[in-house]
Amino acid sequence: MKNTNKILPLLAIVFSICSSGLSAQTKPSEENEYEIGGKMISYPKVDWLRGAPVTEFKKDSIYVVELWATWCKPCIASMPHISKLSEKFKGKIDFIAQDVMESDKAKVEQFLQKEGLGWKLKAAYAGDKNSDFHKNWIVPAGIFSIPQTFVIQNNKLVWQTYPADLNEEILQLLVDGQFTVEKAQAIAAKNKAAH
Repeated sequence: MKNTNKILPLLAIVFSICSSGLSAQTKPSEENEYEIGGKMISYPKVDWLRGAPVTEFKKDSIYVVELWATWCKPCIASMPHISKLSEKFKGKIDFIAQDVMESDKAKVEQFLQKEGLGWKLKAAYAGDKNSDFHKNWIVPAGIFSIPQTFVIQNNKLVWQTYPADLNEEILQLLVDGQFTVEKAQAIAAKNKAAH
């Protein structure tokens, strides 16, 4: 019984030290770029298949990065919609069709030549889970499925959503400097209810 009385306070001290150390280590970073408001400065290394390469996100610019793959039917179905938006906002918003989660670059190139002819946006190939894009974007952003859409404005992630949620009204908010996630979600919900 005497040993138990000595061990319990010692365990309490050890637990207190360990738990405070753990909480300091697991505390989320204030600079997490994949949280709304996070800084987005450089574009991961990719192979650009169409359009001028983007190596960094310029200040005072707007980007829509659409993650897709040739095997993803919802991704392919959303591309005509995204392409129309890219035409409507040409010169105001930079649209990027970012292929992810596949290892056959030739297949992606063939797909773009055959089926992606109507797409008006830039296109890039990232590669599989060993790629720079996967390690520095997919994993930190916690992406497990596609399509996914990232909206970046003034070097900050302002919204992560799905391509079907984007429309002219929301993109105009970005151009006019009036965008908030709450406004965008309200517009997207209104549009879903109307359909």
